[in-house]
Amino acid sequence: MKEHSILDIIKSQIKKEESLPVLSPKAAALQQEAIKPDPDFKVMIQQIQTDPTLTSQVLKAANSPYYRGLGDVETIKDAVLRLGQIEMVNIIIEAIHKQNFKSKNPFIKTYQGKLWSHSMACAMGALWTARHLKMENLVPKAFIAGLLHDMGKLYLLTALEKLLKNAKTDAKPTPELMRTIMSSLHAEQGYAILSKWNLPEGYRVIARDHHAESYDHANLLLLIVRIVNEVVNKMERSNPDEDLSSVVSSKEADILGMSEISIAQLEIALEDTMSKRLVNGG
Repeated sequence: MKEHSILDIIKSQIKKEESLPVLSPKAAALQQEAIKPDPDFKVMIQQIQTDPTLTSQVLKAANSPYYRGLGDVETIKDAVLRLGQIEMVNIIIEAIHKQNFKSKNPFIKTYQGKLWSHSMACAMGALWTARHLKMENLVPKAFIAGLLHDMGKLYLLTALEKLLKNAKTDAKPTPELMRTIMSSLHAEQGYAILSKWNLPEGYRVIARDHHAESYDHANLLLLIVRIVNEVVNKMERSNPDEDLSSVVSSKEADILGMSEISIAQLEIALEDTMSKRLVNGG
């Protein structure tokens, strides 16, 4: 596949509504309730309990090593009581969006798996960082911002899957071409898909600007996602010769007041939380 032609075809494909990863009406309604400043958990429990897939995903997450306390959580109501509002909203948003990462195409599914792991690491890292910096007003938003910042890549994978299916060929884009597709288009498409999903403007801006050279330095949640994203990227590269010096010296670290020790602690926290999730199959 030639880079220029496939890019043009994908740009054309993503303009079509059928390429858009969608939320079911029930999931969309649940998301809208969950992101309210004061969500009604009675309404949310009722919505979750009528969806077996969501119920199982929420209970699985609530019983994971990362979230669980003493004893098992057996009902959605128990999960709410055990975890509290912020953690429960995070679990619900995670369960809602995980449903879009289930391609039947092995090639696409591999990329979806990597994207989901990256998104979850950024979600956990953003939440840890907001708490570490004692930015209590950002704690309810941090996990969601980290989880959804790269959803433009999901949009592109969905479009590419449809192209591969329609082309009826076994030809696959090269890793280099995949990197070009994702890096050049995902930020713009991230803003688009979060708009379609009716997410607040703050989350859309983070999806659009988390790689931008020019961005709002006063947007502290954006700064958190940007710095966490860089730490996660570094961890994923697994290069023993690469350290965190570029992150430590970044504008984001300077504005947030994150020292070399803080960033090293972030990396350790990410290693710990993600290893626990792997043990649980999350």
